[in-house]
Amino acid sequence: MAFIKLNDLEIEVEDGTNIVEAAREHGIEVPHYCYHPGLSRPANCRMCLVEPYGPIPGAPPGTIGPARQLATGCTLSVRTAPPERKLEEKYDAIVQTDSPRVKKAREDILEFLLVHHPLDCPVCDQAGECDLQDFSYRHGHDKSRYIEVKNVPPKKDLGPDVLLYSTRCIVCTRCIRFCDEVSGSGELGLINRGSHDEIDIPRSHEGTPIQLLDNKLAGNVVDICPVGALISKDFLFKSRPWFMERANSVCSGCSVGCNVTVEYKADGLYRIKPRFHEDINQHWMCDDGRLGYHYVNSDDRLQLPQKRVDGELVTTQWADALTLITENLSEVDATDIVVIGSAQGTNEDNYVLQQFAHDVLKTTQLGLFGQLHGEEHKFPQFTIEADKNPNTVGARTVLGSANGNVVLEGDELWEKVAGAKVVYLVSGVPERSLENAEREALEKVDFLIVQDVLPSAATELADVVLPGTTFAEKDGTFTNSTGWVQRIRKTIDPPGEAQVDWQITQQLAKRLGSEIDYHFAGEIALAIAENVPGYSDATHQNIGDAGIKLD
Repeated sequence: MAFIKLNDLEIEVEDGTNIVEAAREHGIEVPHYCYHPGLSRPANCRMCLVEPYGPIPGAPPGTIGPARQLATGCTLSVRTAPPERKLEEKYDAIVQTDSPRVKKAREDILEFLLVHHPLDCPVCDQAGECDLQDFSYRHGHDKSRYIEVKNVPPKKDLGPDVLLYSTRCIVCTRCIRFCDEVSGSGELGLINRGSHDEIDIPRSHEGTPIQLLDNKLAGNVVDICPVGALISKDFLFKSRPWFMERANSVCSGCSVGCNVTVEYKADGLYRIKPRFHEDINQHWMCDDGRLGYHYVNSDDRLQLPQKRVDGELVTTQWADALTLITENLSEVDATDIVVIGSAQGTNEDNYVLQQFAHDVLKTTQLGLFGQLHGEEHKFPQFTIEADKNPNTVGARTVLGSANGNVVLEGDELWEKVAGAKVVYLVSGVPERSLENAEREALEKVDFLIVQDVLPSAATELADVVLPGTTFAEKDGTFTNSTGWVQRIRKTIDPPGEAQVDWQITQQLAKRLGSEIDYHFAGEIALAIAENVPGYSDATHQNIGDAGIKLD
């Protein structure tokens, strides 16, 4: 550990920590634009200049003072010094982040950065979360001394979801470094020179794009842009950031389990952004997860129970649907019932489902249903997994381990379904098609119950359809592919009369005489901790925002 003096604060930091991070850890702001902790450090914006102290040449030994030149805080790292090089006989470094020289330098740098910058704040999507706006207010001049004609480079369409407002760009090169270092796709580069520098994609002499910014991580360049230059088409002009609420959650797009921030209003989800987790997704997420939330806001969402009458599905009341289900379940033997959990559902959903199957229905035929596997995509610093379900590991463990049940999957599952009289399928998988074997098996079932969030190939075959909820409409936990148990949080109310999946299952259990009686998801997590091997510490309180890694 290095012992340093930062302004008037004595602190200890890990060897190799740069001054920007050391200051951030202790509540001191060192403004910066080009620096990002997940990228290389070119030190080209000069905004993070600080004043280091050291021995004064020619002065008596032990005399220290400010260095002749300011240093960039992003590249100035501190380490434990040998005793003879300690400053004031105890410090490994002494650094001022708010001296008069530093403040003057920041003012000048901001003035240069704003020479060609337009006054777009009233119409810029970044307003309210813009580093240029914030730092100009806290560290800059209140006016400019320059009257030159501004450069006005064109707005550019870089790819499927990214626009570049070139007039706002300060050429920090974060986006270029991301494409070179993280995605490894290298679509972005600098053209022209000096004050005419511009970010662009490769183009022909006629200006036709040769390569678009269309890699599956492209949306991250919008997140890391410190100004409003790179804009997401998906979010453009949707909302000011101060009008939205935010909640920490987990991406439901695949088994990586990226930590995310869900931004929402009462009428739905507006944006999903990555949230840092050192062991899972670092600072990033893929565009499949980022843009995959639209089904939550869909007008096609299931909002009322449905039952089949004369071959057609018609809406009905909850009481009627639940009565119809319990009557059919009561008329068959346990060996004729198959219950299928969801890899899109939470651990809590699946735990109550297995209790219902094992304790109430007395069936051992428990299966697992999920999104069909896609492709794995590997990048230099990120991987998108082929399993497009957020909770395959958790659902399989909770369904299979809580009471010693074997979980049916693949051909074995659909063989059992084909021979069953009643099947209770909890899906929750958006836009999931059915393979031939799956469809043929479900068509043979006498009475099919499907719990889902959208009309699907499965609901088309159902005798009763129950409207469930998405990851955004309930509390619970997912377990990712590497064994991290992480929390999702309710952000919005479900549409119409849709209900949380475990609550639907619990109502069915009570109608069949069960004493299953949970009041909130955290209570179910306590039951999981008591009964599922490996989950003893995985309570909601212990999990927090960082998650818990299973042994």
